Amino acid sequence: MKGKDLFQNLALISQVGVMMIVPIFAGIFIGNYIGNKFDHALVGLVIGLVLGVGASFRNLYMLSMQKSREYQNKETPEQYVKRFEKQSKKK
Repeated sequence: MKGKDLFQNLALISQVGVMMIVPIFAGIFIGNYIGNKFDHALVGLVIGLVLGVGASFRNLYMLSMQKSREYQNKETPEQYVKRFEKQSKKK
């Protein structure tokens, strides 16, 4: 079981990294593009950066709330899937 927990934790860490990096870079790229279109590159870049950072913090908040509910219910994602499959077979 310890190997499985290790891989789950590594997956969670990499998920957090991706959830932070992608919105920030997307915000910078889109903000820079829009800023260059309207000849205000710095303003567009700053707005895109702020929106990207905000989106990444929102993603982290949503992930932490999901994990918090899982720990409160003491239900792993595998148990949730099994319970869902049992309920769908009954119908």
